[in-house]
Amino acid sequence: MSLLSFRIALRFMRGSWPRLAPAVIALACGVALTCSIEIVNQGILRAFVDVIDAMAGKAALQVTAPGGGVFPEELTEAAAAVSGVELAVPAVMAAAFVAGRSGELLTVLGVDITNDSVVRAYEPAAVLVAGSSQSRLDDPLVFLSQPDSVAITNAFAVRHRLRVGDSLLLDTPRGRRHFTVRGVLEPEGVARILGGNLIVMDIFAAEAVFTRPRFINRIDLVLSRNSELGAVQKGVAAVMPSGFLVEAPQQRKADLQKLMQSLAALLRAAFGLTGLVTAFLIGFNRLTNVFEQRTWQIGILRALGVRADVAWREMMKESLLLGASGVAIGLPLGIGLSYLMLPLVATAAAVSYNTIIADTSIGLGVGPLLVPALLGLGTAVLAAAIPARRVARLEPAVIILGRGIESPTGTPKFAGRTFALLVGCVAGALVMQHATGSATWGLLATALVAVALAAGARLVVHLGRSPLVSAFRLLAGPMWRFAAATVTRNPRRSALTVATIAVGIGAVFWLRFAAYSFERSVIEALTPAFRADLIAGSVHVESGVFETPVDQRLAVRLRRMNGVRAVAGERVREWPYRGGPVTIEAYDDAYYTTGDFGQWPLYGSSLADAWGMVARGTATVVSSSFVSNFGCRIGDVITLDTPGGPLSLRVAGVTVDFASPRGTLKISRRIYERLWHDRRVTYVFLRSSPLSSPSLLRETIARKLGRRYGLRILSSRELVDYYADQVRRAFRGVNVLAGLILIIILVALADTLAGDVLERTRELGMLRAIGIAARHVRRMVVVEALLLALLGLALALVGGLSLGIIWVRATFRYLLGWMLSTHVPVMQLVAGIAATLLVSLLAALLTGRRAAALEPVAALRYE
Repeated sequence: MSLLSFRIALRFMRGSWPRLAPAVIALACGVALTCSIEIVNQGILRAFVDVIDAMAGKAALQVTAPGGGVFPEELTEAAAAVSGVELAVPAVMAAAFVAGRSGELLTVLGVDITNDSVVRAYEPAAVLVAGSSQSRLDDPLVFLSQPDSVAITNAFAVRHRLRVGDSLLLDTPRGRRHFTVRGVLEPEGVARILGGNLIVMDIFAAEAVFTRPRFINRIDLVLSRNSELGAVQKGVAAVMPSGFLVEAPQQRKADLQKLMQSLAALLRAAFGLTGLVTAFLIGFNRLTNVFEQRTWQIGILRALGVRADVAWREMMKESLLLGASGVAIGLPLGIGLSYLMLPLVATAAAVSYNTIIADTSIGLGVGPLLVPALLGLGTAVLAAAIPARRVARLEPAVIILGRGIESPTGTPKFAGRTFALLVGCVAGALVMQHATGSATWGLLATALVAVALAAGARLVVHLGRSPLVSAFRLLAGPMWRFAAATVTRNPRRSALTVATIAVGIGAVFWLRFAAYSFERSVIEALTPAFRADLIAGSVHVESGVFETPVDQRLAVRLRRMNGVRAVAGERVREWPYRGGPVTIEAYDDAYYTTGDFGQWPLYGSSLADAWGMVARGTATVVSSSFVSNFGCRIGDVITLDTPGGPLSLRVAGVTVDFASPRGTLKISRRIYERLWHDRRVTYVFLRSSPLSSPSLLRETIARKLGRRYGLRILSSRELVDYYADQVRRAFRGVNVLAGLILIIILVALADTLAGDVLERTRELGMLRAIGIAARHVRRMVVVEALLLALLGLALALVGGLSLGIIWVRATFRYLLGWMLSTHVPVMQLVAGIAATLLVSLLAALLTGRRAAALEPVAALRYE
């Protein structure tokens, strides 16, 4: 028996393949979940990084205002004068949308296209071509003389069948505008990213439409060959206004990778951990049964002189083969599943971080495949280690005397102590999470809860059997005794099946709990804040959740419209504060002072006339997440670096808002417009006059201004429902997890029931021989399946609800920043219970049919 030889393990594997198939299927599902999450995380991160690299071009440094705000173009000259800067390129980065049904998001890059050095900073070759000549623009003056000139990518031109000279209708912050295609970009440099959804304009034309004349939002710096990056970065920062960011693209990528780690940790805990733990339980169950059924053979080998460690190694080799089989099936399945998961996770990332993830794609690498492969092999080895060690250490005499008897298992008292110890560890991890503010302890507590559920299954089987069996008397008649006897006669197998259900369904209950609490918390926060008759905003979403801002002249036009009694504008945008983004919500004074459009409820103490102070521009009301993250108190002064200089505001009150996990600040839009140089609005709140109905007013606005500004006009209730739907979109991946978990439960239950039927073949034959009808045998199997399912569901409810409370009240806050209220999803829990019982019934019917079909004579001869 050579250490490297798998000959004996292969023979045993081939002989036990039908019995090991459920473990392979479960392991493949766990590997597939882990693999898909790794591939999707890499794909989303790569999409971000590609955009950063390509849009930076040859620039070694980029200068931006806080939050991507606009600033005077004259600052380019100050940056260019710094020693070590070879070229300073002013640029406008903005977003536009294809008018019509497609509504495709286009990234706008405005640069000085007449400057060859500027163009080469973004394009490695002559990629701007006109018509079919495949040469650069013959006459740039034609491009410059027409402010509607744009260059589009070749991919976009092919997709929309556009040629040079064709018209392109776009929705912009200034409304709907016609542009003319006067150039095509070949797929090189910036033109190869974003799925081709890029247009290039002359910088002056871009300023007129997307910022303001002589205002830009980025400076790209190309450094001289012998310059030192750090020194130039410090020099440029010294000549820029306070708060401006001077960053290398590499630093932005590092910050982005750090940001994505939180979402990746959540996905790995929710999906990968659940899949692998359930696979471990099924593998442990199946390998235990297979090794115990092979105990006689192991005893013969031991009697012939084979050492215990050699026998153990041969069984571990078999587990490696089982793991390799699961990995071989799971990796292709995971690759396929990643195509389904990619849009779901991309949506979750967009909602969580308020950004657009464009042109995400699946790219296979060693890392996303190696990690799940190693985890799959490790899961199989761990599942086999204990049963293999137990069988290998048995003395030959004990093996011969104990043939056909399940090996001794831990007592219920031992199981209870283990469960209590794990619960204590969970409590300790939660205390550490609260003390340190680190979500790592919350993730550890989550893993410990999963282990506690598995460990508590033995205790639940012991304690829950009697009350459930009593309840089944009326349903199953005398067959309940046989079903109960099976559960108690094989306590380890029953406990492992219960643990599989508890861990898998418990994870689904946990995520349903978190999703529902998130959704209801959003609805509770927004309902009192949105009480306007109508709310108008762009139909396009520029970043994650928030709509694209439109020119504030829309509010002026709406105010003059017949049937409109009052109007208030709101501007929503992200802004950096203490090393990360927070959300600024700037409302017109009328929103704060009249209460006609809604009002954010204040919680706890607040300054007198808090909203009046906000309207006057001397204070701000912050969200509870802002207080949690930055530790501020009522009356404290916070300072924001704005393009117009520092803005100091007192904290007048605290409300609940979910615009940003790091925090939200509500300020006066009058102050915002002056300091941020931004005259756009995200929403316009309207109250109709007494003589006009909201529905009629909506139709009038849509007819007169809807097409011009690309408007979506909603009631307050509809807008609240829209945001709640964004939360539901972010949690759609739970449905995929639930489906895979139900498949695993079907496999686990069918495996357990089939094993029980196989072991009781002679017993069932005797029952059939004395006159027990086939339908009673089927009923016995059904009762056993439902008994195991109900025990597992009871444990799943305890574990799932406990995890839900832990995450909603604590871990979400430390991991992502959200502070949520607790809401129990009763209907979703009922649906999950019903689905589990249906799957259990299906497994019982499949197995019960085989049990009922046994011929008494053949069954009595079975050995």
